[in-house]
Amino acid sequence: MVLGLTLGVWSTPMPWGWLWLLVPVAVAVSLLLTWRFGAWGVAVPVALHLATIFAAGPYTPWVWWIPVAALSGAWMGLREEGGGPGAGYRAWMLLPLLLLAAVLPWTVGYPDLVGRLQKMLSEGAAQRTELFRELGYTGERLSAMQRDAEQGDATARRMLPQALPTMLFMWMALMVSAGRTLGSRIAALARWPVLSHQRFAEWRLPDGVVWLFMAGIGLLLLGLRDWAPSAWTLLVVPALGYCLQGVAVVESLMIARGVPPAIIALTLMFVLFMAPPVFVLAAVSVGVSDVWLDFRRLEDVSDGLAS
Repeated sequence: MVLGLTLGVWSTPMPWGWLWLLVPVAVAVSLLLTWRFGAWGVAVPVALHLATIFAAGPYTPWVWWIPVAALSGAWMGLREEGGGPGAGYRAWMLLPLLLLAAVLPWTVGYPDLVGRLQKMLSEGAAQRTELFRELGYTGERLSAMQRDAEQGDATARRMLPQALPTMLFMWMALMVSAGRTLGSRIAALARWPVLSHQRFAEWRLPDGVVWLFMAGIGLLLLGLRDWAPSAWTLLVVPALGYCLQGVAVVESLMIARGVPPAIIALTLMFVLFMAPPVFVLAAVSVGVSDVWLDFRRLEDVSDGLAS
């Protein structure tokens, strides 16, 4: 894991590359301190917030993710006692990161960030064309590959302002997960209790997530152009959570009927690779409907009646 994070630092433009290391460390420290010493550990994200403002100023977007991710880590630490939170509720603890991603398009530095990334895409397109020539492509074949590449780059540049907040959230969610893993290793070395771990089949988001999902849909239906990046973030991120919940529902029901885990994994992977859009939409639909129907509880009740 440390090697992967180091490679991320090396491959990501600075200063954003430092987040590969700073965010997991901040999450691990906040989680462990709040877990072992209670609410006093919340001072860590507060101190990080003040330190980042003092070091980089209040208008530097990349540093905001460090204290906000540390706040999610502190939230996890506060709920770690008593068996710890469920897998879905732990995802809800990423709410500070989601809110930051949703308001990011309204910040002063966001247009400059998008412009720099679009410039990087353009430079990458030029380098790719030169690579095609070095590989020996010429004539009509080279022109066709250039046209396809230019169309893809144009689509990426057009979608970047709307997709960037969601992409940053997914990156930071991965870093929070790495920070939790790092905290677990540190706790093991210190001979502290093991951090809680729940099965994926028990994944269930808190019911409040549906309001974020509906807010994203509502903002998109209003057609407000300035709100589009925030709307897509509030729609896509909860939708991914409900996609995982739908898969967890299917897995739990199949396990209850004695289907081996290997067969479940192969079946889900087959459907995913054969029909990705259908798989995602079906999983999201099952996950959202689980908010009201709670399929796994219905299964328990029916089994009890049958017996």
